[in-house]
Amino acid sequence: MLKQLDLTVRKFIRLLDHINDHVTSYRLVLYFLLTILGWAIIGSLFQQVPYTAGEIVISAAWVIAVCWLANLGLSRFLDIPANRESDLITGLILSLILTPAAHGGSYTVVALAAIAAMASKYVITLQKSHIFNPAAVGAFIAGEVFHKYPAWWVGTKFITPVLVIGGLLVLRKMNRFIMFGVFGATFLLYLIYGTNSGSNHHLLWSEIISTQVLFFGLIMLTEPVTSPARFNIGVLYALVVGILYTDSRFQFTPEEALLAGNLLTFLLARNRRYQVKFIKRIEEAENIYSYLFTKPPGFKFRAGQYLEWTVAHSKSDRRGNRRYLTIASSPSEPGLMFTIKQPPRASAFKQMLSQLKPGDKLLASRLAGSFVLPNNPAQKVAMLAGGVGITPFRSMIKLAIDNKDKRDMILVYTASNQDEFAYRDLFEKARAAGIAVHLVEERLDAKLITKLLPDFKDRRFYISGPYQFVGAMQNELINLGAASTQLVTDFFPGYGS
Repeated sequence: MLKQLDLTVRKFIRLLDHINDHVTSYRLVLYFLLTILGWAIIGSLFQQVPYTAGEIVISAAWVIAVCWLANLGLSRFLDIPANRESDLITGLILSLILTPAAHGGSYTVVALAAIAAMASKYVITLQKSHIFNPAAVGAFIAGEVFHKYPAWWVGTKFITPVLVIGGLLVLRKMNRFIMFGVFGATFLLYLIYGTNSGSNHHLLWSEIISTQVLFFGLIMLTEPVTSPARFNIGVLYALVVGILYTDSRFQFTPEEALLAGNLLTFLLARNRRYQVKFIKRIEEAENIYSYLFTKPPGFKFRAGQYLEWTVAHSKSDRRGNRRYLTIASSPSEPGLMFTIKQPPRASAFKQMLSQLKPGDKLLASRLAGSFVLPNNPAQKVAMLAGGVGITPFRSMIKLAIDNKDKRDMILVYTASNQDEFAYRDLFEKARAAGIAVHLVEERLDAKLITKLLPDFKDRRFYISGPYQFVGAMQNELINLGAASTQLVTDFFPGYGS
């Protein structure tokens, strides 16, 4: 029964991954917000939201336009690469929480709130990293300076189904289920025990689906740049924001609760942005290239972690100009490197990478990732890589070689043909150092797994690659009798484009 439940949950998660594939986190949020706005406009036609379609459309267009112009002007004036979706996302959030502008004075106020939101990304910074959620800053300025407090009108029953469906996709994409869960649990506990709503199920349900809590938790709380990536800090952040958001004794508005949480993140685990210089491009295999950059002084990471990389270019595409890419270099090496597949019809991001010249600069930020080897060196490890999913294992194996680590490690690396295997020279050194490396051109199934890994029940499995590969390996191993706690996964959405 438990095994079947585990498989069902994994199938559902793979469905979310399939939908999320080939779209970046920022583009997913942008589409989500546009869907909410569109659904709200439809609801206004049937009096399901408190404003008319004309009020919503005109005000939203005005706020988004101001955000876009402010972001463009600040980016060019300060010569800082700007994300092509962030201005639109901030504008949409403000459009959904501020009362729609209806006259000259209100248009001025929402415009100033939008400008303050975008300026906060460039002015309230430390080491090129902004500290506060831009939309929360804009909402705070609107209320405290101009006394136009956010209405949070997005919190209506009519919009709730869209919020829930899209929210599941966002939480999976951002890996924020636990963060949202802690915040939601805090809200519910306060609601039940603090307001005596627990005895009235109808009132409790109404409070959940008829307030801004879902939008706040799914979209604003989980914003990746200003929320912590580290698990323990993320739990504390969600708990603190949840308490400040819900407990009336603190008298915090939602935006103030979030700003306080952002400050906590900055103090305990700030998300630094680094400007790195391009050194060279290395051809690793057929259509597979590594990009080597300078490593910032004092920069530390664990093998298997990733960074968000931003390239500056004016012509983006639907996937934007940011990517989360695993650090393929080892912590023991002097530079930072990532590896990508370069298809014939590459995205604008990858086209820009192919045009880099030595000395060109990129922004690297948001170091994160829990796809790291266990702290216990006695734990046997099996690494299953599909395609470009080999990148975190390159970092791990290089580190093991440099540190003369005698951990029991076996790598099984699958590709369509011999020409697609990257890092061959390194893996020859790995074999010489006692690390078993298997390059496999056939389908990796239960029979082959048991042949290559006869002691698989004693090993911790690390699985990396496209989501189809990761899902297939999970199924094969669970069917063989491996426990789900043995499996650590890391998939690459849209890795080929």
